[in-house]
Amino acid sequence: MTIRHLKTFITVCECGGITKAADALYVAQPAVSQAIAEIEKYYNVDLFNRIGNRLYLTDCGKRLLVKAKETVASFDDFEHLARESELNTDLHIGASLTIGKLFIPQMVAKIRRELPQIRLSVIIQQTSIVEGLLMNGGLDFAFVEGNIHSNHLVKQAVFQDWLTAVSSCESVIPDQITLQELINYPLLLREPGSASRDLLDAVLSTKSLAATPTVESASNQALISCAAAGNGIAVLPQKLIDEWIRQKKLKMITITDCNFARNYFLAYHKNKRFYSLQEKALSLCREQFLR
Repeated sequence: MTIRHLKTFITVCECGGITKAADALYVAQPAVSQAIAEIEKYYNVDLFNRIGNRLYLTDCGKRLLVKAKETVASFDDFEHLARESELNTDLHIGASLTIGKLFIPQMVAKIRRELPQIRLSVIIQQTSIVEGLLMNGGLDFAFVEGNIHSNHLVKQAVFQDWLTAVSSCESVIPDQITLQELINYPLLLREPGSASRDLLDAVLSTKSLAATPTVESASNQALISCAAAGNGIAVLPQKLIDEWIRQKKLKMITITDCNFARNYFLAYHKNKRFYSLQEKALSLCREQFLR
C-alpha cells in the first residue's frame, strides 16, 4: 500500500463517488476503482457498501478514513519538514579566486544577516577545482569567471568584467602597446589553469603568440604588488585594480589589438534541486552582481 492509495480513498469519501474522485485526481475512473479494490483485497476489508450506484462507508471504512487522514497529514508534515525545515539549512557555495575576493565577502555577510538559520560553507578555488566539486555534489552552486566544460552543469552569465594590463606609474612602458609588444616585457601572470591566465593565453594564441612570465603566482595581490614595485606588466581583472589606478599606484596599459572581456557565471548541476532557503540565498548572491 502507498500514500497514493490512501489519498485516493480519502478523495472518494470526500467527493462521494468514484467518478467525481477521478475528476478531482485527474485520473481515469478505472484507476480509482482499482486503488479502492486493492486496499480492500490487501487488508481483507470492505470500505464501502455498494447500494445501487452509490457508495456508503462501512463502520470499518469510517474508522479507517480517520486513520488514513492522519497518515496522509503526517506524510505531508514529513515532506514539508524535509523540504523546508532546519534539516535542510546547509548551503555550500563555491567561487573562483577573483570572485572570491570581489563578491564573496558581501555575499556571506548578506546571507548571515538575512538568513541566519543557514549553515554556510564557502570554498574559493580555481575554476577547474570548483567545477569538480559541483560535479560530485560537494557544492550547491558556484560563481566562476573561467570556462565550465562539463555538459552536466548549467551555466548562466551574471556579470561581465575584463582583464587589464597595468604597470607602475613610474614605468617607461608606453600607455598603448600591441600583444606582440606585451610579451616582450616582463610579465606578472596568474598560474596556468586560472581563469585570467586561460583567457590571456587564448587571446595570445589567436595571433600565434605565447607568454613567458617573469613572475607567476596564484595570488592576485602578489602580482599587484610586483607591478606597483616596477617589476613588469600584470594582466588582471579590472575590478581588482580599479582602486590602485585611482590612487595612482598603477597605470593602465591599453592593448590595442585585442579584447579581454569575459563573463562571470553562476554554475550548478543540471540535476540539482534547490530547497526554499537555498533559492533565497541564491537570489541574495545574484544581487551582489547588480550593485
